[in-house]
Amino acid sequence: MLIALMPAVSDLPADLRALTARLAALEPADRPLQVKVTTAMESASGECRVAFAVAYGKLTVTDWGRDRSACWRVESYEAGEGALRLEVSRRAGAERGRLVITAAGGALAEPVARPAPVEWRRRVRGWLARQLPPGTRIAALPRQSLTSVTAGWQAARAGATSLIFTTSAEDETALRRMLGCAALALRDFASLAGLWLVLPPGGVARLALFPPLLRLPPLSLYEVAPDWGDIRPAASGHQWPLIAEPVRKWAHRPPSPAELDALREWFGDDLDAHCEVAPAGGRALSVRWHGLECARWLRPAAPGRAAPAALRFGLTTLGEPSRPLTMRSRADFQAMLADLRRWRAPTARNTQHPLYRAFPERWLDAAVRRRLEIIDDALDPAHIWAQSPHFSQHAAGLADFLTLTRAGRLAVVEIKAAADADAIWQALIYWSRALQHWRQGDFVRRGYFAGARLDERAQPALYLIAPTLRFHPIARAVARRLRPDLALTLLGVNEGWRQSLRVVFRERFGDASSVAP
Repeated sequence: MLIALMPAVSDLPADLRALTARLAALEPADRPLQVKVTTAMESASGECRVAFAVAYGKLTVTDWGRDRSACWRVESYEAGEGALRLEVSRRAGAERGRLVITAAGGALAEPVARPAPVEWRRRVRGWLARQLPPGTRIAALPRQSLTSVTAGWQAARAGATSLIFTTSAEDETALRRMLGCAALALRDFASLAGLWLVLPPGGVARLALFPPLLRLPPLSLYEVAPDWGDIRPAASGHQWPLIAEPVRKWAHRPPSPAELDALREWFGDDLDAHCEVAPAGGRALSVRWHGLECARWLRPAAPGRAAPAALRFGLTTLGEPSRPLTMRSRADFQAMLADLRRWRAPTARNTQHPLYRAFPERWLDAAVRRRLEIIDDALDPAHIWAQSPHFSQHAAGLADFLTLTRAGRLAVVEIKAAADADAIWQALIYWSRALQHWRQGDFVRRGYFAGARLDERAQPALYLIAPTLRFHPIARAVARRLRPDLALTLLGVNEGWRQSLRVVFRERFGDASSVAP
């Protein structure tokens, strides 16, 4: 039997009542329910008690039994004959999964195989023919304008045109690229009667962040049932994507003048000319040569203790071992520095050498932070937080670095050294997280940007930086569709940025003076 698709989470009190009533209908007596949990890490089932609640403005579900218990955030839900299916997440969105709840002793349906892209295109094309009014002309969009797993059509009738896009791929990257294809296609139409997105199971929740950030034609969302057998209208969820609060202000001590002087005894002038020294863990300083770590300075266990610090060297990110620097290994250390001067340098003759080509994004990031005034003289180089805040090892942070404008407005900076169709979407994810932290006062409470005068009413500004020829067309297509209060700057630097960084083009979108609601 096909499962009726309920709208994605849209009203907390109504959803809480509906889900609680559904639980009672599954098992009227006060008895455990059968719960199957499926995540990327586990698949387990058993008899559990289940309860829904609204906590801190989030709809949650808790299941507990003899051997386990867990609390999840509800992203969306589907109710059908004898079963309740929930798309859930926890640990700041790092772990996502599905709960299937049935009456005790009920049958838990086995997952249905996802159809191949060609088969899914055929099925959606047939569904469109049944949904659209008679006389509608349906034409497939050119394959070269789509990804391998995205299908698109143009439907025209009586002078009104709509665009329809779908994908059977369930991962978030594929869904974002489908939306990017839609943004590219919208450039060719002055006006549209509508935009339809037909999404796989759970797709509405995975894509929910982006439609509210974009100016789109009238949007219709559809989602297929878990058995891939029925397509029903769906509502975009209202719950803001999960984030974690930043860790406290860097507990890691920045390098002291004495530590920098000690490192200069080994690195000489190279330390100031080519390297940056940054905290890395509670007791370490990372020495990065144009963004590539080449050594770590291990501090004493406690500040002020007489135990000597130790330097370990090696290009560990390129597979080399880390070795302590001693008189015996000093020659190898000097040989490593010679290789870095020769090949990890703007003047390197062989630009195909592994040291020159390794981690270009880190090199560009270091170059941008060193010459921030070139990027935008409104940015304040005195307040830069690289790769911060940090979350757990399974969750993303807040872009390449954060800084402030001289007027005290938060700026989120994302850097790409290669063409990436997903770059603009990643930047918007980071911006949305930063916006929430900014609204909630997390940065002030945690001690970021100490001593700066902050304009806490202004929404964060977003910068996406890449070499000029490495901007994917989707970035500009999406930028032109952003809502007016989201200030985005697309900034292209010269292809020879390693030799001398300069700005080739700068495009601003949105209102730079927008105020956070």
